[in-house]
Amino acid sequence: MINRVSTASQYQSLTSNLMRKQGEVNESNNQLSTGKRVETAGDDPVSSVTIQNYRQQLTQIDQYKSSITMANNRLGVMESSIAGVEDNLDAAKQKVLRMINGAMASNDRTAFKDELTSLRDGLLELANSRDESGNYVFAGNQMDTQPFVKGTDGKMNYQGDSQSRYAQIDKSVEVKTSLPGDQLFTSIPNPYGDFRPDFSDLSSGSKLHVLSATTSDFTKAQPIDIAFSEAVVTQPDGSEKTVMQYNLSLDGKEVVADQDYDPEKGVQYTAADGSSVSITLDDVEVGDKLTLNPAQKINIFDSLQDAIDNAEKPTSSAAAEATLQRVIDDIDSSFLHVSQRRSEVGTIMQQVERQQEQHLDFELTLNSAQSGLEDLDYSKAIMEMNQQMMALQASQSAFSKTKQLSLFNYL
Repeated sequence: MINRVSTASQYQSLTSNLMRKQGEVNESNNQLSTGKRVETAGDDPVSSVTIQNYRQQLTQIDQYKSSITMANNRLGVMESSIAGVEDNLDAAKQKVLRMINGAMASNDRTAFKDELTSLRDGLLELANSRDESGNYVFAGNQMDTQPFVKGTDGKMNYQGDSQSRYAQIDKSVEVKTSLPGDQLFTSIPNPYGDFRPDFSDLSSGSKLHVLSATTSDFTKAQPIDIAFSEAVVTQPDGSEKTVMQYNLSLDGKEVVADQDYDPEKGVQYTAADGSSVSITLDDVEVGDKLTLNPAQKINIFDSLQDAIDNAEKPTSSAAAEATLQRVIDDIDSSFLHVSQRRSEVGTIMQQVERQQEQHLDFELTLNSAQSGLEDLDYSKAIMEMNQQMMALQASQSAFSKTKQLSLFNYL
């Protein structure tokens, strides 16, 4: 049987082949112009799915990088502010130490008072630091509220909260980007332990200094009053000896009377409920009276205000000198506390930096993998296009000759 092929059928076949080859050339041209092998899912369905997954991961990394930038800015401002607080405290300590040395004229002490006031105000400014967005760094979550405001009584009142802000820098990694001001400035560990001394009743010329004042159960702590006196006691051999004794009262009620004072043991008392108090002192003199109020935390602003209030008092004032010495102890405790917080911020900054490096490494890996699937191999694409152009030209030549065929040419 002889199959008959019509002229129209041949023409249609040649046209379809020509259009197909022209499409291949156009596709190669488009790939060469964009540099992409896969632009739509139809180009390579399997690779397209993987490329979309890579793109989603890269978008997420960009979000984490933006969060890291924000965290670095906040941490940088916070670290700089805390460094300023350290410098401020160190300067204040040097001033107070020079005031204690006893060789300053009254006008010098007045000048130092002015300088301490300036340092206190500088500390307040640092405590009210803002980040690049205008948010208060040490206000907790109340970032639009000025954290420290001077009250009518002269005390610095904290208006923020005790929460910290966080930034998510990876799928399961959050870092702290703020420190509440109350934890940094008003909740400093008491250098003496559980009680804060009041030296207003010291004897003239006294050099008394509190070394420690602790209790076994702070929930039962009460104000303590201690009075030191001199007594003459008869020894077993009949001789007399002058000794120092003390009376101790808890919340105004005397619980120890005429107890011999041993400088090595200090003041010790155990209550009926089992709670105990231990107080060690230095340079106690007869006639000294000391009040100790329960307090495990101190406020550095209050300490600097104490220094300001006692700056102009004469060096002969035992209470003023003891209070200034207490300020030194407070500043030492504050400096250590602030340095620890600065170290904490530094550790967070290192963590953020490591996380940023991990993101950059992973981003490079994803970009490389995506490029391997999506980007065009130019040398291979050019060779394929040359082949396609040759095939297209051959098809065009064949089409041109075929459409001229007619039986009339052979009659």
